[in-house]
Amino acid sequence: MSIYNREYMRDGRRPRGGGPASWSVLTWLIVANAAVFVVNNLLLRSSLDGLLGLSLPGIGSFLLWTPLTYQFVHFSPWHLLVNGVGLYFIGRMLLHSVAPRHLLRIYLFGGFAGGALQLLWNALLGDAGALVLGASASVSAMLFALIALAPDQRVQLLLIPFAIRLRHIAWFCIGVNVLTLLLGSGRGDGPAVAVMAHFGGMLLGWLYVRQGWHFREARQTRSRKSRGFFGIRILRDGEAADPQATATSVTGRKADKSFVAGDVDAILDKINDQGFQSLTEEERSILERSSELLARRLDKEG
Repeated sequence: MSIYNREYMRDGRRPRGGGPASWSVLTWLIVANAAVFVVNNLLLRSSLDGLLGLSLPGIGSFLLWTPLTYQFVHFSPWHLLVNGVGLYFIGRMLLHSVAPRHLLRIYLFGGFAGGALQLLWNALLGDAGALVLGASASVSAMLFALIALAPDQRVQLLLIPFAIRLRHIAWFCIGVNVLTLLLGSGRGDGPAVAVMAHFGGMLLGWLYVRQGWHFREARQTRSRKSRGFFGIRILRDGEAADPQATATSVTGRKADKSFVAGDVDAILDKINDQGFQSLTEEERSILERSSELLARRLDKEG
């Protein structure tokens, strides 16, 4: 497989010319949220809320698409802006650790989980007719997936002059939502905050990573094959390579085409399935050396 045919490389190296064909999955999610807002709120004056929003009466009326569509419907520009900013920054960080398809799954499954928990909560409170809207559950799932991947990573937040660990952001988000729930936000005339949807998304995102769902497919595939260097599959012209020979080719032998097509291909597969942070120091060294080799070849050919 060509390097640039890989899913994660397409996000960084997109087709020339721009346009939707070059968009990443994150861009598609942001555009979808914005487009639904423009059509529903600005053109149709929120007339689609009942058809796209999530509610128990809607599910009872067989509006079975609403667990999906509610994740893209927002009731105000501020609602859209908050979720859009969170989606953009969290999504960019998450794409450094998981493949684009997993980001999409976390977004959608987080929305499903958050919506289901919120409907259950509404039913228990006797507020079954309440409409659930927004991408908050999905964004919460992405945030807690990121936190589960690197809880001690420090990030610089807007308007805060110092870096903060992701685990502290998790506790802050949980605390804010608990306080919102206890204070009964939204019991007045304005829209209520779907706190339980947030909790459902948080739990899904955390479990997605903690249970290894972001690389389980690759792990199951590799378990049916023999393991090679560093516990990952190494190929040379379609067959398993000898680990000792691989190490020799990196340090002493003249690297050839099979080095890139085999060793590096296996490492790139691992990045695609488990994220760059899963690589060992030796694997990163192999990747760097192969990059230098490829650069020299291109210089010679140029």
